[in-house]
Amino acid sequence: MSFHLADPCLWCIEGSSPAGVHHIIGPVYKPCPECLPICPDCAGTAVFPADFVCIGCFQGQMATLGLVPAFCPGCSGVAYLVRTDTLPEVTPHADH
Repeated sequence: MSFHLADPCLWCIEGSSPAGVHHIIGPVYKPCPECLPICPDCAGTAVFPADFVCIGCFQGQMATLGLVPAFCPGCSGVAYLVRTDTLPEVTPHADH
């Protein structure tokens, strides 16, 4: 068996490495520590949800749980989740 990937790194898939399953977000990725520099803003702690088609869909799912994701300004990953008493109105994609 052989693989013909555009990215020869054995640690990642096109720059993203599987980072486990977050207890709220679900499966997540992180930028590959072998291929990419560590984000100076979050020190590489931000994660990227694997099970969402778009950011609006992700925000909508988190809103149903009473959570708002805070995104890292450097890498745009989810740095942390904020619990809120008021649910924000989010308009996700209608067509996927």
